[in-house]
Amino acid sequence: MNTTYLFKEETTNGQKKLRIGTAQEFAKVAEQNRTLPIEKRRYFIKEKSLDPDSPDYLFIEVSREEYIQWNRENNARCKNNLMAKNYTMLSMESVLNSVNRGKADESALYGPESGYEEILDQAWLDELRKNLMEWRPWAGDLLDAYLEGEVSSCPGMLAEKYGVSLQTTRKYVRQFEQRLKSFLEGVSF
Repeated sequence: MNTTYLFKEETTNGQKKLRIGTAQEFAKVAEQNRTLPIEKRRYFIKEKSLDPDSPDYLFIEVSREEYIQWNRENNARCKNNLMAKNYTMLSMESVLNSVNRGKADESALYGPESGYEEILDQAWLDELRKNLMEWRPWAGDLLDAYLEGEVSSCPGMLAEKYGVSLQTTRKYVRQFEQRLKSFLEGVSF
């Protein structure tokens, strides 16, 4: 891997051209840039050659305006690459094959990667929790107890927290279970 430094140089007739410089010269310019005001700094863009076998890097001196434009595009490209890691690429051919075989379920649209079911489960659980909390304030506590496997301690916990009798909390549990059953059956409230 080679690194090439290209510096702007003004010729005798007033034109600017690029010349090849050294790493020491680049380091010196970088050091000077730290003390200079923004308007007087020298700006460089970093480009990578397209040859995958021997990637070379170019540091090219440009104007401030060119640098700002390059920096904006480079930051957007990096952000897009980072965000792309959150998505799965799926060929339309595999989706069409699933449809033709009569298996056009949602998992066919998301590919074989794990995690899809967990996301759906969490979304479903969030929807259930929201629905229960809108219905009764104590329903969220009951849901947590059920999810943690502490069903037997529910009446006592509810009685203590909400200042009601054990008989009332048993009624709460029956109401909760009926509500949960209705939710699971897809009945709207």
